[in-house]
Amino acid sequence: MNFKIYALGLLALLLALLAASGIANRIIDPFWYFRDVEVKGFNLDKPRFPRNERLVKSALVQKIRPETIILGNSYAEVGFPARHAGFTDGGKLRPYNLALSGAPWPEVYCYTLFALAQPGARRVVLPVSETTEHSCASYPNLGRPDYAKLLFSQNALSASWETLRKQDGKPRVTREGMWYFKRYEEKIRNDADITRNFAEEMRVRFCKQPQPERGLDKSRLDSSPPRSDASAAGLRNIVRIALQRNIRLVLVQYPKHVLHYELERRCGRTEARWNELRKIAAAVEQEAGDSRLIEVWDFHGYRDANAERVHAGKTMRERLWQDSGHFNHEVGAIAFDAIFSAGRAYGQRVEMRSFDVLVEATERERREYLARNPWVGQELQELARLAGFTW
Repeated sequence: MNFKIYALGLLALLLALLAASGIANRIIDPFWYFRDVEVKGFNLDKPRFPRNERLVKSALVQKIRPETIILGNSYAEVGFPARHAGFTDGGKLRPYNLALSGAPWPEVYCYTLFALAQPGARRVVLPVSETTEHSCASYPNLGRPDYAKLLFSQNALSASWETLRKQDGKPRVTREGMWYFKRYEEKIRNDADITRNFAEEMRVRFCKQPQPERGLDKSRLDSSPPRSDASAAGLRNIVRIALQRNIRLVLVQYPKHVLHYELERRCGRTEARWNELRKIAAAVEQEAGDSRLIEVWDFHGYRDANAERVHAGKTMRERLWQDSGHFNHEVGAIAFDAIFSAGRAYGQRVEMRSFDVLVEATERERREYLARNPWVGQELQELARLAGFTW
């Protein structure tokens, strides 16, 4: 055989294989970008979408143009339901959960600027952990699909194969970008498994020398007049853009489990949390004045929604909390009820004029709750022991 003919034949074969892989990846659509074919039992479950969010989520937002957008890290990705009726005006507004697993504040900040720039954006929910400004030079391709990775990469091929293999009906992620995380994991079944899961997630937060149970140290609370300097430049920039584009921006402090709050208390971090929230509220008030477009909500509290026992006798899929930080969408729905539907009393809108009242009310709520529920201290001790700490 002539070498030229052999080389051309080999090239044609390689191109045919490449085209076939691209067609297969487009049809199977393991990252839920193309959305041409969605068939139960074939490709409706997307086991490889989680952990590949950065490949597809911003490009998908650019493509589908949602009007309501959720940002944040995995807490928001797991817990905030994009299709909530109040958030979407009864389904009239297209939603998307643009939160990203493990996202630090600089990444959340840049994704927020991207979200606010979307032509159809009308409502944005942003959990705020910091207020600083960051360069977004590291994120030049937000909104641009990488077709080579979506169609022709080894990652796409293996994701397509796994998608075909794992059509077992266990949800991993919703069409609107909400992740179920560990909720349907078979190896986390009973109270003992869940207790270990809580301890593992809380391990990095335990301190070696905890303080005794105590009230709030008011001497460590910031009572100085709000500053208008650049200390919250990132948040101020976000608020200004939302106002300019007439977007309703809801800034939230995540719900956390009461065991998380008690750990913060014993490790001396509670006062810092209140100081950060005060800084957020002050910056928003200075930038937005009395505008109704910008709101700050805090879901800290010793309420039933935040206080599901580790030893609750429920399977993981039945629970409100997967660990002390990851709440399931039932808790997120209650939070969205409060914000968008004037529903069940949960959380609190934060304003500077009532900030001190909020702090005092939360302290009183804590004292009353702990007096009725001694299990909180008992379960915290157990988790500390499992995490390798002597408390």
